[in-house]
Amino acid sequence: MTTTTTYLSDLSRVRISFTGLTADADYAVVQRSTDGITWTTVRGGDKVGLSGGAGKVDDYEFIAGAANTYRVTAIDSAAVQPAGAGGVATGNNSTLNPPLPAGAPNGAMLLLFVSHFNNAATITTPSGWTRVLSGATNMAVFYRTMAAGVTAPSVAFSGGTTGDSCSAYIRAWTNADAPVHVQLLVNAAAQNVAYPGGALAQDGVAWVMHAWKGSAATGAAPPSLFGDQVGSSNTAGANVETNLSWRTDATVNIRTVVAGTMAWSGGSSAASKARLLRMTRRANVGVETSTITPVLDSVWIKNVRRPSLNRRVTVTDVSEIERPSRSEIVDVVGRTMPIATDDVRGSRRLTLQVSTLGYDAADDFDNALSTGHTVFVQAPTLRSAVPTMYASIGNSTRSRPRYSVRSTRRYFDLPLTEVAAPASTVYSDTFTYADVLATYATIADQVAANASYSALVDKVSTAVVIVP
Repeated sequence: MTTTTTYLSDLSRVRISFTGLTADADYAVVQRSTDGITWTTVRGGDKVGLSGGAGKVDDYEFIAGAANTYRVTAIDSAAVQPAGAGGVATGNNSTLNPPLPAGAPNGAMLLLFVSHFNNAATITTPSGWTRVLSGATNMAVFYRTMAAGVTAPSVAFSGGTTGDSCSAYIRAWTNADAPVHVQLLVNAAAQNVAYPGGALAQDGVAWVMHAWKGSAATGAAPPSLFGDQVGSSNTAGANVETNLSWRTDATVNIRTVVAGTMAWSGGSSAASKARLLRMTRRANVGVETSTITPVLDSVWIKNVRRPSLNRRVTVTDVSEIERPSRSEIVDVVGRTMPIATDDVRGSRRLTLQVSTLGYDAADDFDNALSTGHTVFVQAPTLRSAVPTMYASIGNSTRSRPRYSVRSTRRYFDLPLTEVAAPASTVYSDTFTYADVLATYATIADQVAANASYSALVDKVSTAVVIVP
């Protein structure tokens, strides 16, 4: 993945562009931080669409004059899904090389299920694999991510003796995070195998049950809600063992697995072990960052709903800043001291005066204010006479200079009341379908004027219409 950040002065925005996202990615999340600790999702950046592994989003609310780091996270929204299983490798207390599942894609989570007849035997972690800790010496699960160059592992044992059967096989899942050990049951000799339960208050979890028994088996009833059995009895040595696993369907939301007992047929009464694992969706399929320091040379008044209405302004005056009291004083009959009903003070209030030069510029700015939307007032620095804030503009006044009736300079007095930022779901592209209809008479005109859809989206709207 490659991420670039560029400041575009036309509408005062930072463009975050990214390419090379994996084919598994369905969308990207774009966040901003100035300290690398606290991250804020860019407006419109919670689900950025992709085309050919590329996408972009514009940030109009960057922190001016500071280093802004943007983090792009590629997300695969698909459920955890099985991606096949390799054949079972068996041996007589010997090193095993279980084959990889045929066709397992890069990025798939590989789980290696290994067992040995002898409880005293230990399993050496294969190179490149990670053991899922569980406390079972002769029964283990290892994992790694499929990638180019990954080959079948070499599984070695120690502590066993000739005649002890051992087995290993690999299963694959797509869009799965690393497996987590939930619980292990070690059972005394019996025909059937008890298995553990677990719970996780999260949807899309793939549960995996791994069971071992120190005898042969001709069949085993899977745990409740589980299916897709892989593994077999192993008779490579005189001491027979059985190594089986099952999974749930992550597209069916199973938050709780209830402990129980599996009925095994064939073989004989023997010691057994059963372990429950879980896999959640992987958090992402790629993360990339890029840093930029946007520098402003003027105050901007921005419209988060219609960024085409963003305007650079010349500030000619800033009033005193008022924070009104919302407390109430109540006089009580027969008492000198009144009672105060306290409340937090109101938000900042001030009047911003800006000027324009020329009738066209005045009409353009007046039109930009016509929507009545909440605006984002952004100063070149956070320490400025003009505060950076979200505001609602009250009754605006347009006036000419008193010293000259012929001057084309116009002043706008803008009473500002600081308000909460609009919800992150409030955003708009620079050019909308309404702009297309207002700008082009026919589809042919639109196609002739724009080499690509991306070029159309990047256009700046100049046709904002307020219905009288």
